[in-house]
Amino acid sequence: MIRKKASLFVAFLICMSIVLSVPATVSFAADETTDQTQQDSPEFTDFSELNGKKIAMLTGAPFEELIKSKVPEVGEFLYFSSQADMQLALREGKIDAFLMNNAVGEYMDNTTPDIKLFPKPLAETTFGLAFNKKSTLCSEWQKAFDSLDQDELKKDWDTWTGADESAKQIPEQTWPGKNGTVKVAACDTLPPMAYAGENGQLIGFDINTILRIAEKLDVKVEFKGMEFGAILAEVQSGKSDIACGSIVVNDERKELVDFVSYSPASFVLMVRSSSAAIKNEGFFEELKASFERTFIKDGRGFMILRGLLYTVVISLISGILGTILGFLLVFLRRKHIKFFDFLINVFLKLIAGIPVVVILMVIYYVVFASVTIPAVIVAIIGFTIIFAARICQIVWSAVQAVDIGQQEAAYALGYKDGMAFRKIILPQAKAIYVPMIQSAFVSLVKETSVAGYITVVDLTRVGDLIRSRTMEAFFPLIAISILYFLLTWLIAKAIGVINNKTTKRKPVDAKGGIKA
Repeated sequence: MIRKKASLFVAFLICMSIVLSVPATVSFAADETTDQTQQDSPEFTDFSELNGKKIAMLTGAPFEELIKSKVPEVGEFLYFSSQADMQLALREGKIDAFLMNNAVGEYMDNTTPDIKLFPKPLAETTFGLAFNKKSTLCSEWQKAFDSLDQDELKKDWDTWTGADESAKQIPEQTWPGKNGTVKVAACDTLPPMAYAGENGQLIGFDINTILRIAEKLDVKVEFKGMEFGAILAEVQSGKSDIACGSIVVNDERKELVDFVSYSPASFVLMVRSSSAAIKNEGFFEELKASFERTFIKDGRGFMILRGLLYTVVISLISGILGTILGFLLVFLRRKHIKFFDFLINVFLKLIAGIPVVVILMVIYYVVFASVTIPAVIVAIIGFTIIFAARICQIVWSAVQAVDIGQQEAAYALGYKDGMAFRKIILPQAKAIYVPMIQSAFVSLVKETSVAGYITVVDLTRVGDLIRSRTMEAFFPLIAISILYFLLTWLIAKAIGVINNKTTKRKPVDAKGGIKA
């Protein structure tokens, strides 16, 4: 019966998603009298037309005042964690424009017919590679960049901002690397500057430029992909030597990090085309093509499986360790030692009062700021702590719900305090806390979706990477939703089976109490 309900629910999700996606996906035949130039023109062509409109930007991009200098009466500023999310919001009419730089703008103008480059730039600046203020690498890398062949760099720019994907190849690291290795934090969702290519490999103009400089300096490069909002913090904390990924230099960022300027840049706005994405393909042809782009091209199906593996590993290990730690806290709490009671209460209140993503970022960027430790391990530590606090609260509440007479009866039968708790109180509380722990495990799996904020390429993060490349949301979001649903359902079932296997039925007396 449960399997049948689960199958029906998944089918319902798929059907509803297809229905909801039809307006954004169905192709309509173009009017023969429609002028192609008008179809490809931007919806807005003057700043005054954007007054009262909703304008979006990436989280971590502090350019509200810049936009207001051209559009003084902005209706609302909205913030998104990825370019793909802004594109989707623009297509669906949730926003009217979003801020980008000219590199991303040119690339989108060349590759996405329904999103166009606003004809007037906001301001001129430069692109930069970011370095920690204390680093000695900045001047060295600037000199190496200045010695590069500028004509070759111009060709690279045209290649990466163009529509021909087959021409986009980054140099292989065949040089010896006698001068060591540098770690580079790169935003991996901003084509053409830095993004995930085949099998998740980081590619883009920024990646290409860094490798050209690295060859000059004879150093190896280790790239680490992450959200745009995290790359500067990664460099500031010393976890990476360089940050890249479509970083535009401005005065505020100069106060935080040093820059190697490597290309002219400008702030631009992206808007819808006057005629929204008229295509020749029919609905089912477009659906088939979308499926291939999401699961087949560039090994993206394997990327999803790897992301699922990370999610499973983090969830299971954190859940098991958190359960053990939570029970230990309960046992310690029963000792009623004032000092430990105070510490446990503070711990529980802190964990309950701070968002999960903030806890993870504090552990990653503050607690382990000067320690080289894989982000997956940090995620496991963070979720173990969070889950332990939750288990402690659940089990403690269940124990408190057991009638005090049960403990008194155990004492009367000669049980010591610890044995009475383990043999009498805890088994009776089990009926209360097991279903709650089951729900807590399900919540834990879903909460691991924020692990991408500390550079873990989990299931949700893989979905973001794929959406940033395919420029669409239907299949990536549906696939991720179904996988999360199946994973949480399987974990809940497994906990139920384990509970049934380990539960030993105890004889009860006439009053419902467990006999010794």
